[in-house]
Amino acid sequence: MNAETTAWWSDAPAGDHRQRLAPPVPLRLWHPAAEESEEFSCAYLDGRCAAPHVHEEWQFAVAAEPSTITLGAYRRYSAQPNDVTVVQPYEVHTEGGVSGEPRRWLVLYVAEAVVDRVHQDRARGVPRFGCPVISDPHSSQVLFELLQCSMSGNLDSSEFTVRVLEWLRHLFRNHALGMATPPEGRRIRAPVERARSYLQAHPTEPLPLADLVDLLGVTTSHLVRSFSRSVGLPPKSYHAQIRLARARRLLAQGKPATWVAYECGFADQSHLSRRFREYYGLTPGAFQTYYKTQKLSIDIVQPSGAHNGLGFSAA
Repeated sequence: MNAETTAWWSDAPAGDHRQRLAPPVPLRLWHPAAEESEEFSCAYLDGRCAAPHVHEEWQFAVAAEPSTITLGAYRRYSAQPNDVTVVQPYEVHTEGGVSGEPRRWLVLYVAEAVVDRVHQDRARGVPRFGCPVISDPHSSQVLFELLQCSMSGNLDSSEFTVRVLEWLRHLFRNHALGMATPPEGRRIRAPVERARSYLQAHPTEPLPLADLVDLLGVTTSHLVRSFSRSVGLPPKSYHAQIRLARARRLLAQGKPATWVAYECGFADQSHLSRRFREYYGLTPGAFQTYYKTQKLSIDIVQPSGAHNGLGFSAA
């Protein structure tokens, strides 16, 4: 049986008074193949736009209606129901609606290890795409229906795994442009890329900005300005997002909050609780409870698009 939850995101920065006034933004999660593997997870995003965030996994998504997706600070793309969007691990992004309309997305998260196995070519680098929005009505329809059936409980774990792996092979075979050189294989890299790689490699360690500046040999103002412009968040905020992404994954796996706090570099469980609630709107314990037990009724209604008429209920 699929496990689901409802979490709440805010579109206002931490500490902003608007966060207390903004309507909650639901994030509904479930494990589609918990009996088989924890390498897949899924989400239904509904409501207002979330704050910029990252995931440890690859993200493949389909918008239920015309939408937008923003990568980094400035790269904004239109996404139609006939499209599949692709976001690499640790890439800052935000899914949204059009002209302030609510967002409605179905999302598949895939562990990097799965993508490695599908490609069987890790030595050459990571897969890359010419654009994060892929126009492919067939792939979009298949993914939409796959996630729809999974959430409604009409697809068991083994069948989901077989079908999603087949879908991934099709997508990479038809749309991947080749392999991007992994960061560790480059002799000379810009400070921003070096900083991002370092933060990703040290997610649990306290990292004063001064130490990062000394490591890279640049000024603080240059690093913060260039990092924010390129990545989409300042270095400290980006590092915090990496920690929260890892904490969410471990909590979803049922790990104790005390252990997760230590593993993800928080001072203690209270520190984790504050940060987790600040961003997701509920405590780690409540998150785990909902993730394991909640069954939520969902009905996607589209005014137009490839998936018009498709709806589902997980109740």
